[in-house]
Amino acid sequence: MKKKTTQILNLLHVLTWIIFIGLLVQTGTFLVSYVVSLFNPQAAQHLYLGIDLSALRGHDVRAYSAVLSFIMGISALKAYIAYLAIRIFSCLNVAHPFSAEVGQLIAQISQMTLSAGIVAVIAQGYSKWLLKQGMAVAYAWGSEELLFLAGVIFLIAQVFRKGIDIQAEQELTI
Repeated sequence: MKKKTTQILNLLHVLTWIIFIGLLVQTGTFLVSYVVSLFNPQAAQHLYLGIDLSALRGHDVRAYSAVLSFIMGISALKAYIAYLAIRIFSCLNVAHPFSAEVGQLIAQISQMTLSAGIVAVIAQGYSKWLLKQGMAVAYAWGSEELLFLAGVIFLIAQVFRKGIDIQAEQELTI
């Protein structure tokens, strides 16, 4: 059982690295696309992931910059969350999984996910405001999913914190 658990954790560690690198590439690509589109307005038609914000870019460069800043900010926060997950794998001890460092990292992941959710809610509100101004932004912000995930991770962090306390009590008893 322990060997299988170790194999699964190693696989998850590799997958987390792949996700982290992918999110870094995504954030960097959005940044490069944004900079190029500032000097070449036609580039706003072919942003990363097929996003077309050329109408917004043509109407208001500041609104265009704000929308792309939201997209890049959320992507960067997701990359940081993946980095924190990588750090969990680097300090995780299967024999004694309830360590203060892992608990702190899980709490940080919860906080960063909440931050990404809040940024997504603000971005979604800004998109709705732009729509009322006649500028449509077709982008799925995922705010509800991020906020739900933040709540679930917060719950896991609290359970983990209790596990740390129980493990410390058992070590003192022995």
